[in-house]
Amino acid sequence: MHRRFLLLLPLLLTACSSPTYFQAVPPSNPDNAVLYLYRPEASNPGLMQPLRFDYPEVFIDGQSIGALKFNQYRHLELAPGTHSVRITGLSPAAKWPVRDIEQKVTLSPAEVKYLKLNVQYNLNEMVIGQPSPSYSIHLTPMRSEDALYEIRHTKP
Repeated sequence: MHRRFLLLLPLLLTACSSPTYFQAVPPSNPDNAVLYLYRPEASNPGLMQPLRFDYPEVFIDGQSIGALKFNQYRHLELAPGTHSVRITGLSPAAKWPVRDIEQKVTLSPAEVKYLKLNVQYNLNEMVIGQPSPSYSIHLTPMRSEDALYEIRHTKP
């Protein structure tokens, strides 16, 4: 039994250390566009991730697309034009203590865009003994060159 484990150990270690690959999926119809919404890990120091077990519900043009959980992304194929994106905790499906974020995004035919829900501890406003943490939360348009490196560590 131990020999089998020792034989598999290098394979398991290789699998754990290999980088994840992500490739954006273009729209299935060239008249449409794709929007990726993603929420990666925070870059704050330490092991604690802000709001790790909390998640907002996301609405596009007033329609729910579900929750956006920690370390997750959503792939949405949309018609070109301007769309309203709302990140909210004011719904039964959400577990999100933060105020809503609303933003407009304009998409062109065959375009792929990225929006990052960036959730960080606001270390500039936190002091020892503070009763609750302070957060910095933004919905940020990202360049594809940067988004591809962040989104590859998240799950669909």
